[in-house]
Amino acid sequence: MECVVRVLFFLVAVIFFGQLATGVKNILYISSVASPSHFLWSQRLFERLAERGHNVTVVNLYKHGFVRGVQLVKLEGIVEELAAEEEDYVELGQMNPFVVHVAFFDLELYVCQRAVKSAGFRSMLDYPKDFRFDLVIHDHLAGPCLLILLSTFGYPPLIYASAYNRQSTLTTSLGTVVFPEFVPNQVYDVQYPMTFYQKTVNRLLYFWEYFFKAYIYYPKLDSLIQQELNQTESVTSLEKRSLLAILNSNQILDLPEPVSPNIVQVGGLHIKRQKSLPSNLLQILDQRNKIVLFSLGSNVRSDQLDPQILNKLIEAMTAVPTITFLWKLESDLPQKLPPNVITSPWFPQSELLAHPKLSLFITHGGLLSVQEAVWHGVPMLGMPIYGDQFGNANQLINKGVAKRLSLVDATSEQLVEAIQEITTNASYRNNANRLSRMFRDRRESPLETAIWTIEWVLRNANDSHVWNHMPSNSGFLERYSLDVLLVSFAGLMATGFTALLMLLKVLTCTSSKSKKKLD
Repeated sequence: MECVVRVLFFLVAVIFFGQLATGVKNILYISSVASPSHFLWSQRLFERLAERGHNVTVVNLYKHGFVRGVQLVKLEGIVEELAAEEEDYVELGQMNPFVVHVAFFDLELYVCQRAVKSAGFRSMLDYPKDFRFDLVIHDHLAGPCLLILLSTFGYPPLIYASAYNRQSTLTTSLGTVVFPEFVPNQVYDVQYPMTFYQKTVNRLLYFWEYFFKAYIYYPKLDSLIQQELNQTESVTSLEKRSLLAILNSNQILDLPEPVSPNIVQVGGLHIKRQKSLPSNLLQILDQRNKIVLFSLGSNVRSDQLDPQILNKLIEAMTAVPTITFLWKLESDLPQKLPPNVITSPWFPQSELLAHPKLSLFITHGGLLSVQEAVWHGVPMLGMPIYGDQFGNANQLINKGVAKRLSLVDATSEQLVEAIQEITTNASYRNNANRLSRMFRDRRESPLETAIWTIEWVLRNANDSHVWNHMPSNSGFLERYSLDVLLVSFAGLMATGFTALLMLLKVLTCTSSKSKKKLD
């Protein structure tokens, strides 16, 4: 008992003196990505910061008020407008990847146009002139629009924290380098390793993403901010002030991409200690042998899928009556569902994935869902819809924990075959358990890694000139040594051309001498 008391005293002392070293700080967290999953990931982080005693203000699209020690400032009306427009994500996923990038940038601009006019944003501008935040945390996937708040509060230190995992999204801000030869672009659906043709398209896609962002989207964004807020400062230049990025990445699951030193990997940060399942679900799990969870995430509504897609999903579930399907379905369908299908607008996903009777997770392949399933060692059937979901599903196939089918093109027979194979072939579960063990095996939790990183920046931001040397201000040509390659190529061409002229001159002289001898 005495040992336990000493250990507890030691832990309390570590926490207390660690907090004392950092002190209570004012933190502004900008989480304006139009995606509920991004907000939920950020919520896990900013609530933990509040638990540590910091004063946290969160500018977001979803919630308003004072909750769990966090001041939530909602940019009102934006998600409601987006919901009313009913974006067809399935159609988006069928588009050319070059067009998909344009669609994502258009969405960022759409959100920015409405955000800067919102009462929530204007309330931030009305803060007392002498008020200062000690740190700004920004989910960079929303674009740099709201970074104009940096100037409002005297340019506090800036870092990024995002539920996304690709460092290629940081090329214009942190100066990260991409590797098109072996890392597929996040919207390019190809298997690894790529063919020569795919590598060529992939490089063009990365270049297109960079140049469209830098020379088309960013000028539009700067023009918008200058027009709406009468600001002459370029908001796109403000993103280069970031000191580092905390990403929802993990090298066990992600592609073999070299990681920049100013990127902190915290893949799985959102996964919490499991709560008890509701009694109605526990009763279902106790009475059934095989359970399959089916969810298409927080953006795509199952009830709004094309009727043909819905019909084949229902046919497939009807064809395997020995399996019980828990289907995240937002509203009732006109089609009659079989008795082995139980629907709900929401399921406690992580808690269900943790249950030993769950045999399979049919998923859209969103990163947070994939990480939860891997954490709990559950095999998956990927039915990706758009964006990075295709790449996530491909990685799971490479790890031997999943199969993949097209939500649009797969037949009910193919669905049944895939479900039966994964639920009866033990290799999928064995591989999933192995991957889970490696994914969990860390020195500390990803959440605590993120918190320590943030508080380290708070303690050392004033000396960032000593430790922050990333080439965020280097140009595209310089970053990839294209300037050296171009000069070298020009030199080789000049040398070759000179050598060719000399050879022609020698041949001409030789020919002339031979002609004179013949004469």
